[in-house]
Amino acid sequence: MSILRQLWQRFLKPTCFVGKDLQGNKYFEHPSTVNDRPKRTVQYKRNEDMWAYIASGRRLPVQWNAWLTHTRHNPPTIEELQADLARQRRVEINAVILEARDKEERERTARLAGASHLRIPETLVPEHNQACHQPSEAPATMPDKPLGSQVRDPWAEAKKGPDEPQSWAPVTRRR
Repeated sequence: MSILRQLWQRFLKPTCFVGKDLQGNKYFEHPSTVNDRPKRTVQYKRNEDMWAYIASGRRLPVQWNAWLTHTRHNPPTIEELQADLARQRRVEINAVILEARDKEERERTARLAGASHLRIPETLVPEHNQACHQPSEAPATMPDKPLGSQVRDPWAEAKKGPDEPQSWAPVTRRR
């Protein structure tokens, strides 16, 4: 493209400030002389912050990253960023609560397994890498109940119902 045309584009479509994130980084949109797609850039709050983002120590907000890569048309608002930050904090708190519950359950099963007169079925001992909430047959005694107490199995009633899948064998047919 000619130099005059590039200068004309600069005056016609100047660089504009689009917004900033909660960390203070500023986002800009520049007109493109090659195609109709504008160039989008970020100016970090401090120049040394750029190395923290490049080395993957910190990350730009997902909403701004989507805007920078043209996945999203409109830039995110401050309210949207604040709502996402609040959601992330709720998830972190819930993760801590779940970890504490899992730790208590592991300790409880370890205490019960240590009792010489009680044998705990393998279905009660949670595996660290497996999901603990998979539907399976419930044992007759639960570890948090006193020994000998019977618990109603909610899956037993469902197994008796008509919704239970029936066995099936394929039949060959002649053509």
